[in-house]
Formats: sequence, structure tokens, C-alpha cells
Amino acid sequence: MTVLAAVCTKMPEAKLAIIFLPMFTFTAGNALKAIIAMDSAGLVLGWKFFDHAAHLGGTLFGMWYVTFGNELIWKNREPLVKLWHNIRTGSSKK
Repeated sequence: MTVLAAVCTKMPEAKLAIIFLPMFTFTAGNALKAIIAMDSAGLVLGWKFFDHAAHLGGTLFGMWYVTFGNELIWKNREPLVKLWHNIRTGSSKK
């Protein structure tokens, strides 16, 4: 769900279709809205067919990662990598 939500967030105008119903197409943005609505309803109404909390969590994480994750994680990783290297090697060099 994280990967699907990330792709739908990154390219909301992309056309998607269900494999068994290729004649019905929809945008990735609309698919993302439908997934969130279905999993939210499933969570609130207690549906047990899927783990709606896990799907909703994965969807929200994928959207967060595309929106903020690259800046927060990859752009600021050097101090964390240095700390991890110092822990692993027992070195206190900076």
C-alpha cells in the first residue's frame, strides 16, 4: 500500500485500470481517495475482510514519504550515518 500510495501521490493524473475490467479507467488521485475512503470506512465499521488499519497506515506513510520523507530522511542523513559508523567501529573521531 505504501508503494501504491507513493506512486499515486507522485503522479495523480496517471490513468489506472483494474486488470479484469480494463475498459474502466480512473486517475491515480481518484484511486488514492477511494482507497483512503474504503479503508477508513472499514476501520470505523469494523469490517474484517482486510486489515484496514494496516492498509490505511501504509497509504498514509506512502503519501508522507513522497511529500516530506525525501527531505527529512535523505537530505539530513549524514549525521546519523556518522553516528552509526562511530558506534560500529568504536571510533570517536568526528
